[in-house]
Amino acid sequence: MSSKCLLIYFLCFSVQFHWIYALDICQQKSCQECIRDPNVCVWCAMNNFNGTRRCMPKSSYPTDWCPESLMNPKSVGYPSENKEFSSSSDNVIQIKPQRYKLNLRAGVPKPFNFSFQGAKDFPVDLYFLLDASTTMANIRDMTAKHSEKIYLSIKEMTENVHLGFGTFIDKRVLPFTNNTLDTELTYSFRHRMKLADDFNKFKDVVSKTPSGLNRDTQEGGLDALAQVLTCKNVIGWRNESRKIVVFLTEGPYHTAGDGKTAGLSKPYDGKCYTENGTYTKELEMDYPSVGMINKLATESDITVIFVVESHVYNVYYGLNKAISGSRLTKFNRIGKGTDDEMIVNILKDIYMNISKKIKLKTKVKSGRKNDLSISFDPDCTTNLNVPGCGVEIGKETHLVGTVQYDGTDDVSVDIIVEGIGEKLTLDIEAIKNCECERNVEASADYCHGEARYCGICHCSDNRYGERCACVKNGRNVYNDNSTCIAPGSKDICSRHGTCNCGACDCLDRYEGEFCECNVDSCPRSAKSGEVCHGRLHGKCNCGKCKCAPKWSGDACDCYDSDEYCKGSDGSICHNRGDCVCGNCQCSQIAEWDARYSQDSHCLVSPCTDCHDLQCRKLTNCAKDRRIGKDDCTNDRIKITVVDRLSNDTDFLELWNLCSNVKVEDNCNTSFYYRYNDVDYSIDVIIARNKDCAPNYFMFGGLFLLTLLIVGIGTLVAWKLLTDAKDRHEYLQFMQQNKQDASGPSQNPLYESPTTTFNNPAFRKKSVDHK
Repeated sequence: MSSKCLLIYFLCFSVQFHWIYALDICQQKSCQECIRDPNVCVWCAMNNFNGTRRCMPKSSYPTDWCPESLMNPKSVGYPSENKEFSSSSDNVIQIKPQRYKLNLRAGVPKPFNFSFQGAKDFPVDLYFLLDASTTMANIRDMTAKHSEKIYLSIKEMTENVHLGFGTFIDKRVLPFTNNTLDTELTYSFRHRMKLADDFNKFKDVVSKTPSGLNRDTQEGGLDALAQVLTCKNVIGWRNESRKIVVFLTEGPYHTAGDGKTAGLSKPYDGKCYTENGTYTKELEMDYPSVGMINKLATESDITVIFVVESHVYNVYYGLNKAISGSRLTKFNRIGKGTDDEMIVNILKDIYMNISKKIKLKTKVKSGRKNDLSISFDPDCTTNLNVPGCGVEIGKETHLVGTVQYDGTDDVSVDIIVEGIGEKLTLDIEAIKNCECERNVEASADYCHGEARYCGICHCSDNRYGERCACVKNGRNVYNDNSTCIAPGSKDICSRHGTCNCGACDCLDRYEGEFCECNVDSCPRSAKSGEVCHGRLHGKCNCGKCKCAPKWSGDACDCYDSDEYCKGSDGSICHNRGDCVCGNCQCSQIAEWDARYSQDSHCLVSPCTDCHDLQCRKLTNCAKDRRIGKDDCTNDRIKITVVDRLSNDTDFLELWNLCSNVKVEDNCNTSFYYRYNDVDYSIDVIIARNKDCAPNYFMFGGLFLLTLLIVGIGTLVAWKLLTDAKDRHEYLQFMQQNKQDASGPSQNPLYESPTTTFNNPAFRKKSVDHK
């Protein structure tokens, strides 16, 4: 076959396939239903219509299909409230228009324009929520010391600043504290100063705040934060202001479920319970959940700034990600390189960041959220520095939104500028009716005296049929079998029924206009074995299942809702997978993670035999970061370097210790790690200091060498001393010999063995003779 023939064959097949697909959609029998289809269908309303179907896809109908009376309504939109920008204190307007009316066609995106202009001296409510533990006394003193600078630094950007102050420690109950009596030493929340334009009072209140105590490492900050977010009148939040909570702490936080260890099983319900500056339900309710804090912050449009000590930065990283519009920064303790004006600089930088750009969010006030989609250009819905989302006081920033609504009920949507409460409201009305409905032929001969509009007959209650030719419980006024024969066929009702008053009356198990569809011809669900997964989930429509809302798939056994994919924290598949047919399809466990199994909601399960392997997987990254290298580029491994690791018992219960990590010859260090399931990451804290064990071989060698030297030295010294003594005696002897020059002499002690005696009576002669 030549290439030309193949091309022609391919084109013919493509056209045929496209036509078959086109026939598969836009099958509605009335103009209203046709134009409401999100597939964007058009309706032919002409009376002299010779086609087989009046509803066709807009993108693929033939040019000669409907020469006139084509129903294809257009989406329209216009501002319904459009006041000018204003910086007046009693009527601040920073977004225009304020309301937008939209008549939307299902399946058709509609752009709309709006703009933002920052008001001069827009009010700022700045509430400080301080961890009043003893270890935070230096931060308290620093805040009091620089309260005027804090106040003036914000006033550089707006003249209208109110300051407020509150403190927290923890629930006054075991096991969170040993003090269960002194309400000033341990408490969940104390509201100490209502928002006001008085920094001197603020300084005085902060400086006089006493420090308190709790037993465990974690703090009860979420208890206090929930009250600050909900108690509008108590705190003094103004209706039109940028509302900011500065959350200062150096410890991790308790959350929902922790209160059960103290017997507090009643969940926090999101209401204000602060009376006379005290949270009255601290001993009755559990801590708030992270989801509850996010809900309260979103509803009150309050920006929470977490200012935490560096060693708990990773702990609050997940909390920051879970709370819409929040910010996170860290500080070092006094004496560890802390800038004396740290708080001033932190607040100034963050305020500049959030006031110099806009972040948009949407809130559906009424109607079906799932049928609505909104996008913006530029995309100012993230915290990223997107070009075009920056703002300047008095300068207009233009934005373009695009909305698509596939529902049939009216819906109202707020587009909110996060942090200041300014909003644009979209009042969306779905286009439900056709223009041809106005041209009613009340008594049409074609419809046997019944009404006709949009090209088709509309029968009264006692008549039915395509041309209203049949009377209920009466005789037929029309008997033409031609309307019971499908195009291209010669069989009446496809041989599966009888023609009754121009309409097919089908046998059991068959349906359709010409009884051409077998109700059992649709796919059966592998889950239930039923056609289209049963009547509650879908209906067989001529070989293809037509699914009920929230169900999809060939056999309508795919549940589109993410309800069953929500984990314990409310996230979809713990942000580690996709919800497909009501089930989580999880991502693979990361290479850095030593755990090897995960549950049905993609939560990675702990294991008892993974610790050693996890330590080995983290060692290289931890060692590199310890000496300042950035070779470890995995952003899921969050490493913090500290001077020395904590030995606190409660801290050790939350973290896993990897000890004896070799960093140099005979030198080791240690690090802690903890899994963060909120954003599927791992927090690591490694010590900068190192422990170097003594080199016993070196000491042994030195000792042996010293012993040898001392031994040899002793022998040499002994030899030298004895030689010196012998020399001295020898010289002395020689000296004595030199002094005796007469030659040999008799030993004075020598006694001769011969003794001579003279007899005095013996005569001399005898003696001489002898």
